[in-house]
Amino acid sequence: MNKDVRNYSLGKVLAVVLGSLLGFFGVLVSVFADGGQQERLITVGIILLIYFVIGAAFGYLLPDYSWKWGIFLGLPGVAFLVVYALREFNINYLIYMLLIIDIACLGAWLGKRIKR
Repeated sequence: MNKDVRNYSLGKVLAVVLGSLLGFFGVLVSVFADGGQQERLITVGIILLIYFVIGAAFGYLLPDYSWKWGIFLGLPGVAFLVVYALREFNINYLIYMLLIIDIACLGAWLGKRIKR
């Protein structure tokens, strides 16, 4: 098996695992925990920043997939949010889902641009 194929396969698994951890301990906790509106917005901003940084790291280290790393990173968090929204819907969750994917993809794309 080609070394690049192994690296990208391992990268996909790692991106999904990191996305799942961030989705469970970040996204899910940010909407589930009690707290004021400003406290939640700060938490959401920090989580989105983490998605951006991790996406940028993947884009920089494995640039051939570019923005697609954001999909691998963001989908687990979006899935957790969808499951939670089925129980307790809030229109803001749709915006949050979109931002998770967009910010992670933007980070990965910029990571690739910096590498090249």
